Amino acid sequence: MPNPVPTGADAAAVAAGDALFKRNCAQCHAVNDVVVGPALAGIAKRRPMSWIIPWVKNSSKMVAKGDEYAVKIFNQYSKQQMPSFQLSDQEIKAIVTYIEFQEQQMTDPVATGVVACR
Repeated sequence: MPNPVPTGADAAAVAAGDALFKRNCAQCHAVNDVVVGPALAGIAKRRPMSWIIPWVKNSSKMVAKGDEYAVKIFNQYSKQQMPSFQLSDQEIKAIVTYIEFQEQQMTDPVATGVVACR
């Protein structure tokens, strides 16, 4: 079954997340490609929202506290600090919603228009 284009509150969250992603994240991240920082596809599967929110707000603090995953990412990307963002929890959740929607678009052949003919 194809992943439908979101409507209502979901569409609003995706649209808000799109704008926030482009304004705050796209300089260093893409959904499916490594840029300066890691590709963000699957982030909600790799880390819980309770980890993502403080990471986005202040990754340096998490690294300094010795969070194992935070230290791993910090070291993996040449000890380059991710800037702290003054985003609300809801704004960060909207960005993650946008990332998840983009993942669905990439994996759903009907949504992307890539359908094999038989």
